[in-house]
Amino acid sequence: MAQVILITVGAAAFEFTVTDKDYNKFVDSISGGKSVLPAYNLLSATVKNEQHAKLKGLVTDGENNPKASLVMEIVQIITEEFTSDLPAVVKTPTSSATT
Repeated sequence: MAQVILITVGAAAFEFTVTDKDYNKFVDSISGGKSVLPAYNLLSATVKNEQHAKLKGLVTDGENNPKASLVMEIVQIITEEFTSDLPAVVKTPTSSATT
């Protein structure tokens, strides 16, 4: 199921449609320790088609390199929104009673 996430960057509003497949691909790709390019790829893949060029103009420099802090800030918001409905996971304490 896709989740639509609206984020304003500067004066521009963007619509990202994120699916489990998109987000899983992102998580899998950051497991190698690199996160900026996978984050940029997540943004590029999920932003509304008509907004792609505008987003790219904001989050890349003149040489098409992603602006790391901005890209990661946007992905952090996407992560918070996309995972907000997941149940909390807490380790159940084990009994330490002795006989």
